[in-house]
Amino acid sequence: MNLQSAREALLPIMATAALGAGLTACAASTGAAPRPSVPATTATTPTAEDSTAPAPSPTLNLAQLRFVSDMRNAFGFGNGVQAASLASFGQHVCNDRQSGRSVAGEVPYARRSWANISKGDAVLMVTLAAKDLCPAQSSPQKVTYVVTGSGANVTYGPAGTDYTGTAPMSVSRTLGQPQFYSINAQLTSDGTVTCKLQVDGVTIATGSASGISKVASCQMEQGFNGSWENINPSG
Repeated sequence: MNLQSAREALLPIMATAALGAGLTACAASTGAAPRPSVPATTATTPTAEDSTAPAPSPTLNLAQLRFVSDMRNAFGFGNGVQAASLASFGQHVCNDRQSGRSVAGEVPYARRSWANISKGDAVLMVTLAAKDLCPAQSSPQKVTYVVTGSGANVTYGPAGTDYTGTAPMSVSRTLGQPQFYSINAQLTSDGTVTCKLQVDGVTIATGSASGISKVASCQMEQGFNGSWENINPSG
């Protein structure tokens, strides 16, 4: 092989080497870095805290929702009192009523459940529970006029009436639309006379008097929320 032929054979090899060197230099001058490898993911096991979902709020039925609404409207319970708590109270009352407990027998439970409510408020709560949640236990409310002692003339009844009687006496009537009920018992001789106004067996107002011509007076009226309250100045 002559010199010219050797040169011609080496030219392709030299060109390829130069191209490779050029590419290497280009990469170095642009600062290109090798592509990072993607780290392998590690499976984690959920903890008890992760896997425990929040307890769902109890779902109330239509009757319970109606009772909750009636309680909020009557007593001004705000959002601080949970609907589930009100519904639970109403259901407890209904269970007791269905087992034979009277309205009067349920009033102590209502007053323990809700602080600072009157006996009239407690009666209304029990009445609402029966009306909304266990209608079979709901019945027209009754007012009872009770006078104990002797030797007294009695006038009693709702506003606009003057029923008469003598002590001792106990008369029950269905509560009507009037918002005021009273008893006046005047002694005709020396002695003591006592009066009571009761709603569904729960004493709302009482009064007493001693001595000839003295008068025992009991008065109650229905508040804006529907509960019966004592308005007798003497108790």
